[in-house]
Amino acid sequence: MATDLPPNTGANLYSHDETVAAITSYYKLVSRAHAVSTDSTLLHPPPEGWPQLTADSDVVARRGFSDEAINLIRHIPYFENSDALQILPDVQPKSYIEEQRLLTAARQRNPPRDGESEGEVKGGEDSPPSHLVLLGHIPQQREYGHDVWLDTKLGNVIMGNYHAQVRPSIGDIPEDGIYPDADDHSYDNLFSGYGQKGEGYTWRIATFFAACERNLRDLVWIPGMDEGDGGWILPYEGESPYAMVDYEGRKRIMRDNGWPDDGWNPRGVVEELDRLLSADNDAADDARDG
Repeated sequence: MATDLPPNTGANLYSHDETVAAITSYYKLVSRAHAVSTDSTLLHPPPEGWPQLTADSDVVARRGFSDEAINLIRHIPYFENSDALQILPDVQPKSYIEEQRLLTAARQRNPPRDGESEGEVKGGEDSPPSHLVLLGHIPQQREYGHDVWLDTKLGNVIMGNYHAQVRPSIGDIPEDGIYPDADDHSYDNLFSGYGQKGEGYTWRIATFFAACERNLRDLVWIPGMDEGDGGWILPYEGESPYAMVDYEGRKRIMRDNGWPDDGWNPRGVVEELDRLLSADNDAADDARDG
């Protein structure tokens, strides 16, 4: 799960600026890929950071973030309507500004009485350490998927799941993350649920997001842009006999419409997919009627 590099080398293992730049660059690419297939636009923070995410905010109080983690969640972009899309195959983005909005609304509806806590405060035995930030999680109403954590101390991305049915992958990229010391159990309970405990895989932050960008640019991953999979990120897993437009056909349509260059025309992709799917449906109806 990790390299032989020790975490106590004295090197600068985590860079806030580089991490924000890597996340922002990849999220911009995801936003371009989804474009007209989802109403989830990418929201960017002001230079000073999201004003609603401070050390005194409900989100931070509930999760007990470290100063470095707070600094990160204040300066990265978030997707509006984050439950409408995926940022990786089977990974839905986490939005802390949306969580803060919901917590604020709940507190306004039911103000705490004197002496009551305003929310569950992080710090239990199984709670993730304060320097870990959840970036993405298993999509809602999906049994399988992955969680993605970012370590603001060691500079890792950790991806895994509780069910251990599907190994997380960003392609043929070996893990190069720096694992915590033997007596540091930061990663032990990140992927637990429903009485099961899965395993995580680690990469350096730069390695992880560079690989994700490459997969999306080269169409190893394809954005779902037709009815039923709009907003998804689809990995190539072999051709399905049930696919109405096969993987290579989708790649061709995206390339023909300018992906990933400046001439990218996502509406043209949607129109071409709609045309092909309608033609297939008409052919199926004719065969049935005949």
